[in-house]
Amino acid sequence: MAAAEYVPPMERKQRKEMRKSRMWSSVSERCDLSFSFARHLLHHPVVGGPQAGLPASHRCRGLYSLLTQRERRGELRPAEHLAVNEAFLPLGENAKPFVVDDLQNRLYCGGFSGDGESFLVAGQMDGILTYDTNTWKRLDIFPVRDIRWAVTDAHFTPDARGVMYSTISSTVRMVRDDGQKEFAFCLSDPRRRRSFRDFGVWSLGVNAAGTEFLAGTSGHSVVLHDMTTNTSVCHLQGHDDDVNAITFVDGPQSSNVFVSGSDDCYIKLWDRRMMSEANARPQGVFVGHTEGITYMSSRDDGYYFVSNAKDQTTKLWDLRKCVDHADVKHMPRQFEWDYRWEEYPGNVQGHKPHPQDQSVMTYRGHAVKETLIRCYFSPMHSTGQRFIYSGSADGEVVIYDVLTDAVVDRLESVEQGVTRDVRWHPFKPMLVSPDFHGQVCVWQKEILKVHS
Repeated sequence: MAAAEYVPPMERKQRKEMRKSRMWSSVSERCDLSFSFARHLLHHPVVGGPQAGLPASHRCRGLYSLLTQRERRGELRPAEHLAVNEAFLPLGENAKPFVVDDLQNRLYCGGFSGDGESFLVAGQMDGILTYDTNTWKRLDIFPVRDIRWAVTDAHFTPDARGVMYSTISSTVRMVRDDGQKEFAFCLSDPRRRRSFRDFGVWSLGVNAAGTEFLAGTSGHSVVLHDMTTNTSVCHLQGHDDDVNAITFVDGPQSSNVFVSGSDDCYIKLWDRRMMSEANARPQGVFVGHTEGITYMSSRDDGYYFVSNAKDQTTKLWDLRKCVDHADVKHMPRQFEWDYRWEEYPGNVQGHKPHPQDQSVMTYRGHAVKETLIRCYFSPMHSTGQRFIYSGSADGEVVIYDVLTDAVVDRLESVEQGVTRDVRWHPFKPMLVSPDFHGQVCVWQKEILKVHS
């Protein structure tokens, strides 16, 4: 009988990586992590502002217990990692506002680079500013051409060496290497009648490789553009009104499936592998909003995304629960109003839902008017994506619990200018909100020393 081959035990690092891969292998396990995190907080409360009613000694004891367990076992479980991070999140008494710059111009959008080392702001200025997120010193000013009222959307390129931006024109531009290299991508289609050739771009989505981008336009169209050849792959006339929002939804490593949201109240699902201009038929439709869509962002797991709309709600959607285009029943608008200067005429709390509403959850508590207010999932690294957060027309940053739809916190700035965009650092416990007063406000627990 042959001797059995000796297999040495796996090292701790290997076991840890295997557990991590199993932990994040499916969306159900991610949701289970959120539930286990909530259960863990019942036994080890870490953070509790005045609204939580927990004495400081009780909160500290939970954190001390976790650190003690880490020393005994050598590591923390994923739910325990999140519980430790909870002590430093910019929520409740931890949310201290620090104004790092005052630009005296309306700021429409902001965004972190992929590594979180840089942050950009853009708006009614002739440049896009970038900051070092460690010192909040200005790094670069990228020039903006053909601005036409404001920069409507701006993103770092995937390699973080440049910036892409759109304005209310049919040309999207990319600036690289400290403004020394500039590229213009014209999206106009000379084959179309003039009313659909001259349009503005409201939203951009860049693919993972940085070779293609999507544009939602005021011409009721979605444009897929190839940056390597500077040609538009497809013009989809898939909506009956302005396309305000667009985003890829099939995960950070793939860029084939995306959704578009319009003022026609519909969100449509597309697969670029099946698109054609001759048959602008989506793979599915998400019905539930009763007013125009203002923004959408993905959970980057291939399953869930969120949307903001002028019906004063944020909705959570499951990609597997769309309806066929032929099964959508048109619902007439409940109100005739202009969100740019009028108050929402409906009752937000007593809102009449759409009879075909397919959303998973609905979140209410922020104001969507004057501009296209944005919403996002909180980052996986520091929160396990257990929050959804949104800007608000009343100047607040509103944070919701994904699972319960409860308002976790409201961050109120001093000036209370319209907060169109707000971003959560991908790794650090930090929120940044540019507003219509021109202020760039950082929310965090640690005292921030702004370097001039």
